[in-house]
Amino acid sequence: MPTKVGIIGWPLTTTLSPAMHNAAFDALGMDWYYDAMAIPPDIVREGIP
Repeated sequence: MPTKVGIIGWPLTTTLSPAMHNAAFDALGMDWYYDAMAIPPDIVREGIP
């Protein structure tokens, strides 16, 4: 199972972070996955996986 990392914010409309980081992880042979997680501030504690 890959290690999941990412950016948390609200709103997240356009971010190049997932493409950039996932390309780097692949190039380095890392079993990691970067995701953009749009989580409203009022539920941030419940929304973090």
